Amino acid sequence: MAKKVLLEIHDAPAWYTLTGISCHLRDYRLSFLLNENLGFGLIRLDDLPYLAAGSSEPAYFSLYRWRNDEQYNTFFLIANRSEETLLVPRMKQADYLLLIEGPFKKKQEEDLLLKLRKVPNVLTAFTIPLSGVKQYENFLTDLELHLNDLPKAR
Repeated sequence: MAKKVLLEIHDAPAWYTLTGISCHLRDYRLSFLLNENLGFGLIRLDDLPYLAAGSSEPAYFSLYRWRNDEQYNTFFLIANRSEETLLVPRMKQADYLLLIEGPFKKKQEEDLLLKLRKVPNVLTAFTIPLSGVKQYENFLTDLELHLNDLPKAR
C-alpha cells in the first residue's frame, strides 16, 4: 500500500519582513528622509495597483524601491493609504509599509526599528507579522507582477 505524505510549505513569510511606519508626511518627503538618515537609495516607481477583496476597481498606492546589493535585500516603501482604501486594513495606524525582501535577521530588524523611530517626523515604527495580514500572498503576487511590468531600466 502506498503511503501519502503531505507537506506544508510556508516559505514566503520567512523571506519577507514587514514594518509599519506612522508618519504624516507625503511619500516623497518620507522617502527623502529615509534616504538621508538611513543611507537608503529609494527611488519612485509607478504606483502599485491593488484590487482589494470586494471591489471592482484597483486602488493605487505609491511605491518606492531600493536594492541593497551588499546584504542581498530589497526594500519597498509602500503607502498604506490611497484615496479610496487601505492596503492593509487591519493596520490603520500605519501610514506606510516598509517591506523587506530577502534575508533579514531579528537583530537587523530591531536596529532598523530604532533607526526609523529616530527619523524626523516619524511618529513610530513597528513590526507587522505577515501571518496577521489577510491575503498577503495576493499582495506579494500583485507586487511581483507589477515589478515585472515596469521598464527594465529601473
